Amino acid sequence: MRIGMLGAAWIGPMGLIEPAKEVDGVEVAAVAARDPQRARAYADEHGIPLVFDSYDDLLASEEIDAVYNPLPNSHHARWTIAALEAGKPVLLEKPFTANADEARQVADAAERTGLVVMEAYHWRFHPQAQRAIELVADSAVGEMSHVEAAMVFPSMHGPDDIRYRYDLAGGALMDTGSYALSNLRAFGELEVVRAEAEEMAPDVDVRMTAELRYRDSGATAAITSAFTGTDQKVELGDPDAIDPEAFDFEFQADVVVTGFEGRLLIDNPLSPMWGSGLTVTDHDGNTVHYEPAEQVATYTCQLRAFRACVEDGGPNLYPPSESIKTMELIDAVYRAAGLPIRVGV
Repeated sequence: MRIGMLGAAWIGPMGLIEPAKEVDGVEVAAVAARDPQRARAYADEHGIPLVFDSYDDLLASEEIDAVYNPLPNSHHARWTIAALEAGKPVLLEKPFTANADEARQVADAAERTGLVVMEAYHWRFHPQAQRAIELVADSAVGEMSHVEAAMVFPSMHGPDDIRYRYDLAGGALMDTGSYALSNLRAFGELEVVRAEAEEMAPDVDVRMTAELRYRDSGATAAITSAFTGTDQKVELGDPDAIDPEAFDFEFQADVVVTGFEGRLLIDNPLSPMWGSGLTVTDHDGNTVHYEPAEQVATYTCQLRAFRACVEDGGPNLYPPSESIKTMELIDAVYRAAGLPIRVGV
């Protein structure tokens, strides 16, 4: 399966290029960017054989079988629909679109064309995610009463990052918060109770907290999502470029499921190979620990799943129907916090 990348994105090596080296039957065959010179430099750096001068040219090519779309959030819907209409299935970086209305448009295009669109919530494709879901379903903590997800990441690109631009559908909720909401949704459907945002630019949240409620059980839930360290640009992979006094490297990624008989801690669901796995603790302090089922990157699991879904008819763990529900929650949190929903192009 020859995959073409839309955009010379920084997430490309982690999200696609390196995983493709681990997944049989997948090749990163091409890249296109708004700046063809940048695309060529990116291709040279990462060993990508083909460079196209425009997104349209890449989508029209018969040498491309599928598309990876890591463009800014505001461009997700437009170019995913264009890819589908060009006959290309899409692995689409989260969040699915800028808002729920756009998500429905992408879902309609996927249904119309009969092609796969898989949202890249990479954590969901790792065996540890399924084990956590099964533990809760099997009452390992008893009846669920509260779930909390915290996703706090350092900003690695400084205050000019696209995540801080409303016109590109940026904001902490759209990035770290979308992960947290997808974590919560693994255990049921929710509604928003209240939300509060801290803005770093007009209508752009650098921190978002929200309280939610599970519709079926009435169990409560909460998220904390934030960016930290917005005052220094750092080159990824270059620790010598980091000034600890100018850059806050706060990182938190965990989910806690509390039940009437105990609690489940999911430590770093985004990168199970770097976390401590799953820990169930009962009210007497007794613990049962589950190591990650596989010492494999979540992105590798995700790419395996995408290839299997497209070529073998395998399951799609995050299809458009799921993505619509997540985007509806994101929209509802923004409204509850008094901020406008994001918009696309």
